[in-house]
Amino acid sequence: MRLENSTSTLDRIHNIVFSLRGAMAPAQIIFSPETYQEIINQQVVRQAINAESDVRQMLERHFSTPIAIREENSDVIITKELYPNPCPICGCRIPFLRELIERIESQPTRRIRCPRGHRFEGEIKTYYLNIRHDPNPLKSKARPTCPQCGSQNLQKLSQTDFFCLDCEWDNLLQI
Repeated sequence: MRLENSTSTLDRIHNIVFSLRGAMAPAQIIFSPETYQEIINQQVVRQAINAESDVRQMLERHFSTPIAIREENSDVIITKELYPNPCPICGCRIPFLRELIERIESQPTRRIRCPRGHRFEGEIKTYYLNIRHDPNPLKSKARPTCPQCGSQNLQKLSQTDFFCLDCEWDNLLQI
């Protein structure tokens, strides 16, 4: 069953995981027991539970990523990035990131070959992305309004100077 219509935690996870495409590969999603219970209690997941008994397995298939439930270091998505990507010689993006990262981690050598045959040294970087973190904290920032007409249709001229496109008010110094 698809989990597209859910809200809150699943939406945040979905947005994070699918925004990584091509740049990083998710390695594991770690939930706290409370977050896992919150996900189970969501209506879309409860409907899916009727069809399947194992919620964790359903989530692993949906995100194509292993899921763990534990108390410490929880509510994170562990992602891995191949660096450098794209190829530093030709600029070609390296495909099949997850498979390449697994191969590099299992071998002592860090040699990478791009699709055009160039060979270069690479490394794997690991990131821990917090599920609970608001990705756009600046989104709620209030927009300045014109003191003369109250419009938000202002043109920013510098750090401190504005010009209203509706009533032509400005806060520039007179010459």
